[in-house]
This record gives sequence, C-alpha cells and structure tokens, in this order.
Amino acid sequence: MSRVLKPEFIIENYFDAKNKRHFLNGEQTVLHCHHYAALYSQLALDADETKLLSDVAEETFYRTIIDYFKKHQICRLEDRIDIVSEYYSVLGLGQLIVNFAGEDSGEVELPVSHIDAGWRRKWGNYDKPVNYITGGFICAIFSAIFDKPTHYYKAIETQSIVMGNKVSIFKVIH
Repeated sequence: MSRVLKPEFIIENYFDAKNKRHFLNGEQTVLHCHHYAALYSQLALDADETKLLSDVAEETFYRTIIDYFKKHQICRLEDRIDIVSEYYSVLGLGQLIVNFAGEDSGEVELPVSHIDAGWRRKWGNYDKPVNYITGGFICAIFSAIFDKPTHYYKAIETQSIVMGNKVSIFKVIH
C-alpha cells in the first residue's frame, strides 16, 4: 500500500534590521493585531471602500501563494489546500477549512477568525459581515489553486462570527 505524504509548509521568516522590515517566504509582511485589523475594516466601511480592501487582499495573497506553489512545486489539489490553510494561520488570520464543490464553486468555513474576534472585542456584534480581508484571501486561494486569474471568483460571507454565529461561512462562486 502506498501513502502520499503531505508537503511540509516551509516558513522562511527574516527580519531586515537595517530597513526594519519583516519577510515571510520572501514577501515583505506586516503583521497587525486583530484590533488594528478591526480599525481599518471599520475605516473601509465608513469610506464605503470595502471592495478595495478585499481586492487588495486578493491581489496580494494571490501573488504570494502562486509564488509559493511554483517555488516548492505544489501541484496536487490536496497539497495546495493544505498549504493555503497553513498560510492563513501563519499570517495570524485564524483557521479556515476549504471545501470545493468543483472548480467553479465551494465553501470555506472559519472556526476561528482573528478579524472577527478583534471586531467583537472592540465593538461587540455587528449586523453584517466585516471580514473583507478573508474574502479577498479566499478568492486568491481559489484562483491560485485552480490556476485562474484574480477576480475570477467571488466570496460571499453568508454566516459570520461577528454577527453572533459560531463560525463564519463563505460561499465561493464564479
């Protein structure tokens, strides 16, 4: 009986002391606490620029994930799913579970969302979803996994921790 081993998620963390910059797997990275993420999510809501927030997240994460897949030759669907799930956690965003219904749709569950946790600690529950960054991340991972361009998918948060649900659910469609 043969067994396929999962690829190890390789974390190359570097701090450039001269320029005061953090790098994760060759990409400049800024890690913010969940309270800060809640603040700029509120700013995006106030400015009616939530699409900008999710678009920037999608474009940034897409490039990062595609580069990782190429560098480490991650080709199998299952391996790609494992890697993007690890990436989400390593970035400090929480935990996600990816379920595909096919190449053009799927669902992502967030048992843990640090953006929602920050929002709830700062302001309590809210009447609509606020996790635009994760929406962008989810679009990026679907595009990267299936070798599609950015903005190919839409991620619609149908259930949200910030709205009082136990988990957040994103429906993904093309």
